[in-house]
Amino acid sequence: MTEDAGGRLLGLLSHTFVGVLKDAAAAVMQDLIGLPVDERFAASPYAGRILQSVHPNHPALAVLDRLSGDADTAHAGLHGWRDAAADDAPHGLAYVATSGTGAVALLAVVPQGDPPVTVRAAGFSGGSIPQLPLPGGFTLTVGGNTPGELAVGITADASPAVLQLAAESRIEMTLARSDPAEPLGVEGGPAVQFGSVSAGAFLAAGPAGELERGGHLGLAGGEVVLAPGFLRGMLPVDLAFPLELDMRVAPGAGVVMGGSPSLRTRLPGSDGRWLDLALQVPETPDTAAIRASFETSLTVALPAAPVEIQVGGLGFSLPLSLRPGTPLLPKPAELLPAVPDGAGVSLDLPVVAGSGVLARIGDDLAGALSVRIPPMSAAAFGVLSPARGGDPLSFLVIMGATFPPPGVQIGFGFAITGVGGVVGVNRRIDRDALMRAVADGTAAQVLFPSDPAGGGRGTIEALPAIFPAARGSVVSGPMFQVGWGGRMVTASVAVLAEAGRQVRLTIMGKLVVALPDPAAPLVFLQVTFAGFIDPAEPSVMFVAGLAGSHLVGAPLTGDLMLLTRGGDDPALVISAGGFHPSFPLPRGVPPLRRLSMDLCPVPWIELRCEAYFALTTNTLQLGAALELVAEVSGCGLRGFLEFDALVQYSPFRFVADMSGGIALRAFGRTLIGVSLAFHLEGPAPYLARGRGSIDLFLFEVSFDFEIGWGSSAPQVVGRDVGKDLRKALEEPAAWRSRGSGRKTFELTTQSEKALDDATVVDAYGTVSVRQEIVPLGVEIQRYGGVPVPAQRWDLADGAFAEGEPAEHTVEIRADFAPGMFVPSRSDDESMTKEAFVRLRAGLELHPQAAAGPEFRPADLAWEERVLARDISMPEPVPSPVDRLVVPELLDALIIASVFRHPRWWTAPEMVVAIAAAPPVAAASKWSMAASELGAATGLEMTQAVAGSHGALMAVEAWEM
Repeated sequence: MTEDAGGRLLGLLSHTFVGVLKDAAAAVMQDLIGLPVDERFAASPYAGRILQSVHPNHPALAVLDRLSGDADTAHAGLHGWRDAAADDAPHGLAYVATSGTGAVALLAVVPQGDPPVTVRAAGFSGGSIPQLPLPGGFTLTVGGNTPGELAVGITADASPAVLQLAAESRIEMTLARSDPAEPLGVEGGPAVQFGSVSAGAFLAAGPAGELERGGHLGLAGGEVVLAPGFLRGMLPVDLAFPLELDMRVAPGAGVVMGGSPSLRTRLPGSDGRWLDLALQVPETPDTAAIRASFETSLTVALPAAPVEIQVGGLGFSLPLSLRPGTPLLPKPAELLPAVPDGAGVSLDLPVVAGSGVLARIGDDLAGALSVRIPPMSAAAFGVLSPARGGDPLSFLVIMGATFPPPGVQIGFGFAITGVGGVVGVNRRIDRDALMRAVADGTAAQVLFPSDPAGGGRGTIEALPAIFPAARGSVVSGPMFQVGWGGRMVTASVAVLAEAGRQVRLTIMGKLVVALPDPAAPLVFLQVTFAGFIDPAEPSVMFVAGLAGSHLVGAPLTGDLMLLTRGGDDPALVISAGGFHPSFPLPRGVPPLRRLSMDLCPVPWIELRCEAYFALTTNTLQLGAALELVAEVSGCGLRGFLEFDALVQYSPFRFVADMSGGIALRAFGRTLIGVSLAFHLEGPAPYLARGRGSIDLFLFEVSFDFEIGWGSSAPQVVGRDVGKDLRKALEEPAAWRSRGSGRKTFELTTQSEKALDDATVVDAYGTVSVRQEIVPLGVEIQRYGGVPVPAQRWDLADGAFAEGEPAEHTVEIRADFAPGMFVPSRSDDESMTKEAFVRLRAGLELHPQAAAGPEFRPADLAWEERVLARDISMPEPVPSPVDRLVVPELLDALIIASVFRHPRWWTAPEMVVAIAAAPPVAAASKWSMAASELGAATGLEMTQAVAGSHGALMAVEAWEM
């Protein structure tokens, strides 16, 4: 069974058809055993096997029973059946159609049989049963030619099996209804009106005796109405579409609709409108239901308003059930409106103009908006993903505003012409998707687009892929647009910081050069680029594409890249247009397109050139190609010229290939042609290989050659590796000391300087030695770029002094280029192996732990002293003390309390003594005479004066 929709639908129909008939026949088996033979078929080849009519009690058989009828010369109905005339033969059901003159066609179902369903026909001789009227307005027509009996077995999940099939056998059946059925849907719309229906099938013997089969379903004169009835008079467009459908069974493709196995067809309407009809088929045949959907797009201009609305994906869908006992067509309530996949709106006013578009991409909503308020304009993109499956709500907004010329001048001819920003919550940057967007130019439409709403759906659909949802990740950054020379050069850059599991920096940009005038440029270069900065690796990579560029009308395309990477897999790659064909791409390097340009705009002449240049840590690569096609109706010239070269630094080697050819062609055939191919590699030894050929109309002559010269490179006596290694280890710069950080004693200034100059070493510190002229612990066969005898050097151990060995050592590693020390076995290995490998370069010596004096038991003795408290001084307060050992705190406090050293105690606060307040007395405000209250404290006197209702006042006693 094929995997496309048409194959799945054919499998579903076959599986459901056979299963329903078997279940229905099994349900009425007991009623079939006692049925007598129908004598009306005594003259047919199936005499004694066709039993009398059956009144079924199964829903599926009731459908067949309704397609039963009798005419003067024809009959169709549901009968009992047995495989042989004997009474004990297996019983079953048969739908029989006969002319009454011996021509009989039937569909027999025997639940216990193998195959369970068979199609049989006999007695037809190039004619047909006259049209038999059936209930419901249907007519049945059966015809064909059967020199002998035709018998074909049908199973649920396999192709039909031929039981009997004579040459030139053919049987066909057609069921038709010309009267339209009742409309399906809501009264007034949306609804589907089925017109005339014609369904049929045939079985026939092919030219080689093989079985040919087919079927068809046709609808004509129908109509699909999308708009509800109350809106049909209000909308200025007609949303009624004619329904004309033709479905057939095609060999190898299953069911096809409109000639396509995708089960999708477009129905034309009025005013250039269209309606898409699609059938959705389940993946497995267990679900005996399909769904038909009707979709279209709508553009409406509101009356008396400068507003236009566009809606895509407008329509509805309905289920079609194939289960027994359920109607094929659904109830009106089961019609489901289709959710529009996009909408747009445009506004055009003298002051404000704008447009917007909203699209549904899976479960995400993405849109674009542009607004023009002279002299400024603004544009924005947005993506919204609802919370689902435990993932939080996420969104992305890209917004920018552009200024009119000349922009905001910043000097030297530069001006800021636009500002904006990017904010994404629970969003990350997919670098692979961004590189694809750079290659096809989609990323260029994201930064300060002139018309984001009208720029096509491709840019909007790319946003969820470039910025996918990611829990806990935030993307943000500014956007700038800078122009120079009256916008002859414009650069748009967005610097995005991605904060999630790790912090990464991404740069998106677009550089446009339009010369001599941006309004009508002869040279238009548009470079879309993306930069990826990863501090954790660390690595920096820039990828750029020239999509959309042209030189004097000639399109210019290609990709550029820069990669520099450190860490465990260091690399340096610079490329413009890709790499040599035999060079394997390093990790993280995407495939790049050649720098190419079409040099001739004449339609009947194609002149195209390509080029590339690449530089890596061990290779230099370059190449070019030129292709010419000048033909009219297959007559003309074709030629090409190609060149590829690769130079390897260590060991030095080069490979170069050049080929070319030209041919004169007439009506697609080569009249005369010449081609050459040349290969050169070296040095030591050199090899030249070539091939040439001359192709004439009747014969071809070719010649080959291969020449080698030179001997292997002479053995170069290398330098003394041991001598150079000892000299490197004697250099003072090779030695380092690192203190332990323990401050158990104070050092003088001279001692501190000696430690800094590494003339002395901390007693508890470490000493390291490091060199980077040769890797240690590995066998080397090259040194200084020349071969040397195989040898290995290493640092075995170390000591601080005589009798003071290091307790343990730790190896120190550095980056070494393996090609400088180990020769490659092949050119491929030299190009593919890592540029740098971390190998041993030195040692770090750690001293043994210092041994102190032995512990001895001792008795503690102390002296008691009572310190009189000085009432003129406050209690001393301890000040913070750095480098104070906690076990010595008690002794330090005792000593400090005696000596009162300023290091341990703060200076005492100055205490100012104030004499006691003088006595006060109450006096009359009128005469200053003393009252009977007498002298008292200030508080008592204040309270007494307050109770005199203003007659007294408080004064000091000496004023009385």
